[in-house]
Amino acid sequence: MSDDLILETRGILKQYPGLTALNRVDYRVRRNAVNVLIGENGAGKSTLMRILAGVEAPDSGEILLNGSAISLRSPREAAAHGIAIVHQELAVLPNLDLAENVFAGRELTRSALIDRTTEDRRTVSALLRLGKPMEAKTPAAALSLGRRQLVELARSLAHGASLLILDEPTSALSLAEAETLFGVLAELKAGGMTIIYISHRLHELLHLGDHFTVLRSGCVVGEGARGEVDRKWIVERMSGKAYGELSACAGATVGESLLSIRDLCVAPMRDDEAALQGLSVELRRGEILGVYGLLGSGRTELMETLAGARGVTSGTVTLQGKPLRLKDVASTVEAGMVLVPEDRQRDGLIPELSIRENIALSSMGGVLIDRKRQAAETEKLARELSIAAPDLERPITALSGGNQQKALLARCLMRSPKVLLLDEPTRGVDVGAKEEIYRILRRLAGDGLSIVFTSSEIEETRMLATRTLVLCQGRIAAELTAAETTDEALFSAASPQVVQTKDGVEVTV
Repeated sequence: MSDDLILETRGILKQYPGLTALNRVDYRVRRNAVNVLIGENGAGKSTLMRILAGVEAPDSGEILLNGSAISLRSPREAAAHGIAIVHQELAVLPNLDLAENVFAGRELTRSALIDRTTEDRRTVSALLRLGKPMEAKTPAAALSLGRRQLVELARSLAHGASLLILDEPTSALSLAEAETLFGVLAELKAGGMTIIYISHRLHELLHLGDHFTVLRSGCVVGEGARGEVDRKWIVERMSGKAYGELSACAGATVGESLLSIRDLCVAPMRDDEAALQGLSVELRRGEILGVYGLLGSGRTELMETLAGARGVTSGTVTLQGKPLRLKDVASTVEAGMVLVPEDRQRDGLIPELSIRENIALSSMGGVLIDRKRQAAETEKLARELSIAAPDLERPITALSGGNQQKALLARCLMRSPKVLLLDEPTRGVDVGAKEEIYRILRRLAGDGLSIVFTSSEIEETRMLATRTLVLCQGRIAAELTAAETTDEALFSAASPQVVQTKDGVEVTV
């Protein structure tokens, strides 16, 4: 192990039923540097980081820290070795103050009592190291998202971390908060901290990174140092294709305009959401319109607005020439626009009900229900969508993720919609189920159904969309035909661009 390596994995294998998440991965982390880890969703990044953080154990392989083999059987053991992770979903508890959050689960004691004096002092010291002096007894609920993230970093510093893993750290931050974080990371690196940085935002990676590693399908497919790496290098290794060969799916024959959106503006409901700003687009009959963007781009906000779950600040939406008020979900569904939500467990499925009952939910709104007709329609849709279940009376929880997604799709189709909205249509499903869902959607579009889907996956957008809108910070950054939808075009449009002004100031646009 060379002197510049602080951590190395050799032959890490991690398998789940029907899936090899990591295939004998050799991964190297350079000391006192920002080590960028890149890969599409499902590449194995999160699995590898969970192993390094002690959350999961590998099936085989070894981990070396400063040249010596170590065992990481729990997050506490990883912390004892100086390894800390800040997850994308922050774990700050709003009902506790800052010091209580920093030492939650690892309280300092003296004579069997919590030593608040020492906890407060170490919390303030860690926050000062991050350049953000705050009182230890400040309630966490009073903090912005950016400052909550600093509390997570302070927790790592207070417990002696020397290797910090950051998973999508800017996904919910404003531009100003992200700039603050970048300054903090520079200070930490200068002070001897080693950082593993994961993000889909290429401008961040190229701006911050010292060393780059690319994962694809559970394998390391590229390593490079600053100066050797550019967008082209990253795109080629992530996609496995030569730059310029990254073509979109073929376009499809579409009909007349069906849905028209004009100057749509929508205010955010939470601090971590994007405000939609002046969106205008036409959707034609039989078209599959992809909406691509990074986390925080406004993808989900747009879908929920069209589904009637958010209020519109200004602008108009018309369906077949008739204005839509988008006042609530029920009226939007009645007008012919239905949504398959991003989180099917939280927002879609009713786990206590059977497969048949979950599919039939959308047709249960009337006073009189034709049970025989409803059962026949449910059976028909289950066959057409190839839902793999010997009996539709079985619990919905008995289905795989892909079949649960198809059950939600069947529910929407029972309403005979004019426009089908899908937020991350293949989230959490395996490769085989993805292909099935793609075939189903193409067939539905061929039958004249108009489809709008969002995706954070480059490949999925290229494979499925006949036309693509790229969102960045709540605005349409690009509108691409099928032929124009390349990896490079999507990456470039989705990533906020850093512009050097004449005064030498970097501005993100």
